[in-house]
Amino acid sequence: MTTVHPKTTDNSATRTALWALVAVSGVANLVASVAQAPLVVNLATGLVTLAALTALGTRYLRARRTRV
Repeated sequence: MTTVHPKTTDNSATRTALWALVAVSGVANLVASVAQAPLVVNLATGLVTLAALTALGTRYLRARRTRV
């Protein structure tokens, strides 16, 4: 039997930074909503969260595709 190891191209520092960005921007969005901040602030924090989640999803799908 052979064991297939995934490539080591996944940089865990980048993944950690993206998850941290998701957490920080998500909390910022929550605080902006509760504080009734202007719509621009809510949209900006929401877009940052969405971009970070999109990057994480893209990295996951690319890594999964190379493992197969």
